[in-house]
Formats: sequence, structure tokens, C-alpha cells
Amino acid sequence: MTGKIEALAKSVKADYSIISDPMNIFYFSGVHLEPHERLLLLLVDNKTLDTAMIYPALDGETVKANTDLTTYLPHDDQDDAFQYVFDTIPEGKTVAVEGEHLIYSRYLRLIEKYAPENISTLDDEVNYLRGKKNERDKAELQRAVDMTEKALEDLKTITVEGKTEMEISDFLVKQFKSYGAVGPSFGPSVLAGKKSAMPHGETGTNVIERGDFLLIDFGVVSDTGYVSDMTRTFIVGEATKEQEEIYKTVLRSNLEGIKASQAGTVMGDIDRASRDVIEDAGYGEYFMHRIGHGLGHDVHEAPSIHGGNTDKLEAGHVITIEPGIYNPEIGGVRIEDMLYIDEDTTYNFNSFPKDFESMIIK
Repeated sequence: MTGKIEALAKSVKADYSIISDPMNIFYFSGVHLEPHERLLLLLVDNKTLDTAMIYPALDGETVKANTDLTTYLPHDDQDDAFQYVFDTIPEGKTVAVEGEHLIYSRYLRLIEKYAPENISTLDDEVNYLRGKKNERDKAELQRAVDMTEKALEDLKTITVEGKTEMEISDFLVKQFKSYGAVGPSFGPSVLAGKKSAMPHGETGTNVIERGDFLLIDFGVVSDTGYVSDMTRTFIVGEATKEQEEIYKTVLRSNLEGIKASQAGTVMGDIDRASRDVIEDAGYGEYFMHRIGHGLGHDVHEAPSIHGGNTDKLEAGHVITIEPGIYNPEIGGVRIEDMLYIDEDTTYNFNSFPKDFESMIIK
């Protein structure tokens, strides 16, 4: 924990940091809690590196088993838990908070003791730190990807034609849990036929038919709190020439995006490298989302790989490359891989086949 706390303290221009997002508290402390309406805060003295956690007393054993803090501040439901903030951070000090997470009622409590001009945000600093992964993170993410791919490989052992989207989703969940995952990072999103043209469509009771595109987008949460996110699009039984053309266009786009994903590359240029393939093939109107995003403990983290991002990709970033073509009259195709960016190489976590011939299933 010390290294992450020290990096945070060095990057924040305030006397104290207040972390309120449970996933960020997990990142900095190792404590993974869902406090619901109760107060959960990690307080950091950016000069001394002292740490204090305000947490529900009922979670005391979990906290003590997973972190090493300077001060432990449990509270019961009848307590004014926010008083712990005032007891820990002297009046007149400057404070940095998570502006994208801290709710308004708790901001009002803060300004009881700290002047508004002394309250700043640390969202950018936290997002930057979480965006950079090390070799341990890489290994843990690979474990999550492996569970995901094993489950998807098992799909080839059954007949999908005649089953519902939900039946396929349930099958995948059963399989990846058998490989050690604690649950899905989202979904699984299983979309058949014309529904596959909905980038955020909902898995339902549609029956999968011969000739359908079958788009499957899902990931897992590992036992160590890392996530995966991958998409493969199958064709059930046989493909038309138009389906083949759409699929192969998306595959070329995916490969160009991966090729462009090198340390030092402007992120907007990565988006354009993928997007140009689809636009040049005449399908530009059917690609309406960014090319990728970061992930780690959350399925969406920094950085965001979109056309307007002028930041450069850095070593340690983990990103997705996931172009798609979504024609509501035919269906949609998306192909998504996870990448780890190193100083001079790009590592693809995914080994699941994505060539056209491999995507024909029964």
C-alpha cells in the first residue's frame, strides 16, 4: 500500500487527500467493501503519509485483515461518522477530494470546517495512477482473461442454434465460475441476429437461428479483484458474402488498432487507425463509439482511447481495442482484445481465435 499512497501524496497539491470511491479505496488500501449508505473514507496526510480509514464497524474484521493503516476509525449506525474527518484533518488545511464521486451532502459537511477555496479535486491524479499497471497487475489480468477464454472455448462444444441468448449467457457464467472466477465483470452480453447491431443491447429471450451473427461481450472478476473484457462475434451455421465482408472489415480494423497501440502514440491516432479501415470500406456510419478504454479493477478505467484524446499511450497502460460495425438491417460485429503496453512492445492478453473461419459455429 505504501508505494501507491506515496505516489498519490506526491501528485496531489493539498495537505490531505480524501478517497471516497470504494474501488479507489480498494486500489490504495487493499480493502474491498460496499458500504451502501454508510460512510467509507480513506484519509491520507500527504506530508506524513499517515492513513486513516472511516468504515462501518460491522466490516472491522475485513478492514484489519486486508490493510495496514495508521488509524482505524469504525463507526456504528447511530454515530456521526463525519466527525472523524474533522478530528483527523485540522481546520484551515487544504483538502483534495474525488469530485466525481463525493456526494453533495458530504461536500456540505466538508465546508462546515474547510473553506471552499481550500477544497480541490484529485480525480485526474487518481485516474492516472490507476491507469498504470505493473507486472503483477499484468499477470493477474492474464488470469482473468484465461478464465474468460476457457468459458468461451467451451461454447464450441454445444449447439447454440435453437437456444436463447439468456441460455448462452447462463452457460458462460457457469463455465467461468467453474474456472475460478467469482462473477461477471458485466453481462455477459449475448446478442443474436439483428440485435447484435445494438452496441449496448440487453441479453434476452431471442432464439438464436442459423445465419445469425452472435455477438458475445463479457468478462469476469477474478478472486483477486481483477477484471477482463473481451468480445467475439460468431456466425451460426453459415455466413453470407455480406456478413463475411463486414466481419473481415472489423477484423482488419481491430488489427490496425492493435498495430498502432505503441507507447508514445497519441491516443486519438489509435482511434483513427482503426476507424479509417471501417470508413474506407464504406461502413463509417455504422461505427459510433470510441475504439477502446482502460481497465484493471474496474471494467472502465483511464485512459479513454477516442479520436479527440491528445494524450500519449504510456508503458503500463492496459487498454481494449474494440472496433465494430452495427447495421440494424443485418446485425453487428465487434472484435475486442485487451492489450498491455510496454516500453517497446505491445502484449495481447487474448489468444482466442478471431479469424473468420474460426467464428463459424453450429
